[in-house]
Amino acid sequence: MIISIVGGGATGITILRHLAELAASERYKGAIGGIQLFDKSGFDGGVAYRTQSNRHLLNMKAAKMSIRPGDAEEFLRWAWARGLDCGRNDHLPRMVYRDYLDSVRMKAIEQCRDAGVPVHVEYAEVIRMRFSTDHNVLLTTDGNITHISSVLILCTGHNAPEDHYGLASHPNYIRDPYAQFSFTDRSDTEIGILGSGLSAVDSATALAKTHRQVRMTCFSRSGLFPTVQPVAIPAITDDFRDALHRYVVGRERVGADAFAHRLSDLLVEITGLDCDLSCRDVASDALADLELDIAQAESNEPNVHCYLASIANVVCDAWSRMNDVEKGRFMEVYNSGWLRNRSAMPLENAIRIRDLMRSGKLSTRARLRNVTEVDGRFRAHLGDGDHRDVDCIIDATGPSYRLDSSPLYQDMQRQGLVALDALGGIRCGYDDSRVHDRHGNPYPNVYAVGGPTKGAHFFAGAVDINMHRAEAVIESILNPRESQMSSLNTSVDETDRLADLVRRDDPSLDTMVLAMDGKYQTRPAALDELMWEVRDCLGETFRNWAPEDFPTLYCAWGRCRVGSTALTNLFGVAGMPSYFQPVKVILRHRLLGNAGQPWTVPQASEQPHVFSKEMAGPYVLAESLFLPLQPLIEAGWPAEKLHMIMLDRDSASSLASWLEKWSDRVPEDRLIQNYVISSLNALRVESYATRHGVPVTHYVYEASKDATGSVRKLFDRLGLGTRFTEGAVTDWRERGQIESKGSGVTFLSEPKIYTVVGLHGSDTAYRYRSRKTASLTDVQLEVLERYRIHDMYRASVDACIRDLSLDTDTAARLFGDCLGTAA
Repeated sequence: MIISIVGGGATGITILRHLAELAASERYKGAIGGIQLFDKSGFDGGVAYRTQSNRHLLNMKAAKMSIRPGDAEEFLRWAWARGLDCGRNDHLPRMVYRDYLDSVRMKAIEQCRDAGVPVHVEYAEVIRMRFSTDHNVLLTTDGNITHISSVLILCTGHNAPEDHYGLASHPNYIRDPYAQFSFTDRSDTEIGILGSGLSAVDSATALAKTHRQVRMTCFSRSGLFPTVQPVAIPAITDDFRDALHRYVVGRERVGADAFAHRLSDLLVEITGLDCDLSCRDVASDALADLELDIAQAESNEPNVHCYLASIANVVCDAWSRMNDVEKGRFMEVYNSGWLRNRSAMPLENAIRIRDLMRSGKLSTRARLRNVTEVDGRFRAHLGDGDHRDVDCIIDATGPSYRLDSSPLYQDMQRQGLVALDALGGIRCGYDDSRVHDRHGNPYPNVYAVGGPTKGAHFFAGAVDINMHRAEAVIESILNPRESQMSSLNTSVDETDRLADLVRRDDPSLDTMVLAMDGKYQTRPAALDELMWEVRDCLGETFRNWAPEDFPTLYCAWGRCRVGSTALTNLFGVAGMPSYFQPVKVILRHRLLGNAGQPWTVPQASEQPHVFSKEMAGPYVLAESLFLPLQPLIEAGWPAEKLHMIMLDRDSASSLASWLEKWSDRVPEDRLIQNYVISSLNALRVESYATRHGVPVTHYVYEASKDATGSVRKLFDRLGLGTRFTEGAVTDWRERGQIESKGSGVTFLSEPKIYTVVGLHGSDTAYRYRSRKTASLTDVQLEVLERYRIHDMYRASVDACIRDLSLDTDTAARLFGDCLGTAA
């Protein structure tokens, strides 16, 4: 495969280095066919490391800056080898780290070429991305050259600070805080620095060296500088981290306010340290605050920074459990306080800032509200009604992760290939870093690491965290089966694992590679990839339809052998176009590598209502796990024109039917595993419908013991009362030959391997047929208890009684012992 890396900063080079080492190993010899590396700024270090000032220091200690997994001190050894006087706890200049990255890059390229893996380095900006017909990635640069690759990894980093006050057109507004400042060095020159965080510290210390006479003021909401790192890293216990971790994992959803308050409370309870993350306007004395922080750092006792630095994974997990509103709340109210305490500055810089403040060359002002241009100068408006005028403004508000101005991401957004996240970056998976399209579907071969993942990941710029994310992405690319699911494993343990994932609706279900069996599935593919392909095929019919063109679709779903085909015929006899598995038929074609036929469905002007059934199982996991509404909605079918009918049947009867119909085609252990997963998948199917506002009706096969009465109530529930006739239930005549052209069912053309002669019976009416279950062994029956499928059936019965408004006597007659026992 050919792997393209867009972005040559620290993250891109980390990925290149890891790929180089794997390409040189015996295990992966030949797996990587080539690497393409693109960088628009010529590998100059990017925003973080292109600076030429030795006053701009790394914020992490030298012993923590390696980009080799498992070798924390590689950077330190590299520095020593070049004669740099550096200790493990020192903070080297950023420009030194740029040289380290360049050294790693050149060595990785050489290592790849020695292993026979060509590396193409392009000093250009990628401005366009699209897919070829076979789903390869096509990248076009600003030189109008197009490159093809199998996998794309986006590592485009972050950008200069946002222009929050619309000052970009003014010549004395400096957007890059790491630029070389060219204004006049005079005692009457007033410099305003927007922000008081790490970037502002870097700007102030560098400016003090090159412009010794100017006066500087840092404007921010708090008016306080970051806390200070201890000289060495003091030992701390895990009590605080573990307590916060328990709080986070014990909640499906986390609120920003609750999390920040719990963090502060636990810190006080366990460590005795106080930390308020809120960004309230303060009137603290910045110099006194800094003096206190320096004294604490010099004491080498654990401070707030030490404890917050220990909870990176916990904060990431909390972030992943926040919805967009809560994430926005955290960024607005708590992020500045988090950065002040978590992203502490080196002691060396703290002393420089203290000395500048003591000399009167540097001051701070809190409660910044706005900055405007006044007579060629700038006026900073403060919350207390005061203001301060300055000659120049340096924007040190921190890097921006917004991608609105990027030609590449603008183009991808225009095509619907990505969705820009309101908090920065693009939508992608938290666990697997796969990029999502505008509908939220993850791609099987497009990943993002670092800056582009800001909305999904709280930490998007940390070298150490991105190193591990890069390692995980490469593992997923090179070992898709080993890292997810490599074989048709049908052990009890494997079924238990899958069942747990289904019950939790775990996102990994969409991205795990579903192994082929060579018969009913001849290509390995992830469920998300298959659904994407089904969506595209469906879209060929109605991608240009207006919402009013769609008929209302009543989509019935359940595991196979729950009486669905007879119900499908019933709706057809009642006068509605009635279809046999249109979504699943396309899925089956894709499992075999075929294109599939688009579903031809009438518009609402011809038929206001249509019916389809989509059944789970039985041959492979993809059939057991797919969500029938997902490709329909993503292809454009309006949710308000859908109604989900959840089907079920006595679990022992349906299992007996599975074994009778398909045990000669599928090994029994695999067939039972697919039965279990298909049954449990009802939780996901109904949840998906509910999340998208699609109404749900439950209908259990045993209700057909009173066929006419139950069907009448079902039609009323669906709003189809005018279509109901007793004849449609009791008098099918020749239309009861289900597999004939005269039936009420439209069968789409599916691959011949799936055809089972005599699978569907015939009848003269819609009626209940009992099935004997004596053939089931004790082991097979135990499966129903182990996975609580009996309990799910009882819950379906309760829901059916409720949805059809069945009276107590009727419910007792139809369902007997299954009443009132749902789990």
